[in-house]
Amino acid sequence: MKISTSIHLNKLTRVAAALLLTITTLTFSACSKDEMEQTSISGLMVVNASPSYGTYNVYLNNVTAPVNTKGALPFMGTISPYINIRPGANVLKFTTASNTQTVYTETTNLDQDKAYSYYLINDLPNLGGLLVQDDLSLTSAEKAFVRFINLSPDAGSLDLVVSGGAVLVGDKAFKSSSDFISADAKPYTLELKSKSSGAVLATIKDVTLTAGKIYTVVAAGMAKPGELQQTLRLEVITNR
Repeated sequence: MKISTSIHLNKLTRVAAALLLTITTLTFSACSKDEMEQTSISGLMVVNASPSYGTYNVYLNNVTAPVNTKGALPFMGTISPYINIRPGANVLKFTTASNTQTVYTETTNLDQDKAYSYYLINDLPNLGGLLVQDDLSLTSAEKAFVRFINLSPDAGSLDLVVSGGAVLVGDKAFKSSSDFISADAKPYTLELKSKSSGAVLATIKDVTLTAGKIYTVVAAGMAKPGELQQTLRLEVITNR
């Protein structure tokens, strides 16, 4: 899917790593053939939606190597694909690309056999996080599936609108996410509108939704950016 924004910053690298969440139950042999233990896993994708020009490394629990193996994560740029981890409590630690000192830590609680996206939000020194569950079980031979998440700290409540057409998802405040909805499989131009004023704040063109695929449309960046902050934009992540 070719994606461009109205401000022509960097294009989003698609996340095509659909979680093997067909989630392969790993089966291990115990002391006898009658004793079998099954271990389930969870899936986690990490996205840098912090509206700065900084880049971040992400560490999981006590592992010393970052989970982002292709370089520090830029704002809505290269996405860390789903990683398979144990369910329950997991500690995420963030550092800047140039320093090993931790700038933000959060413990996430994941259910077994579920997929999640974790979004780093806000800006230093007030970094935060948002964990949302990703329903990768949705299937259709004719429709695509789309949800909308508002991660802009200062834009107020937002509507996601088809240009010249209907509201896909309306009235989403900061840190709120819609459920996945079905949409016709075809090209779109999407607009981000202020709920209060109706003004178009960002546009993304040439968004082709493919039948059977699952997408997250993210509003990220600042409506009134500071000198070192990213401008509000729409980005599309392919979850599966």
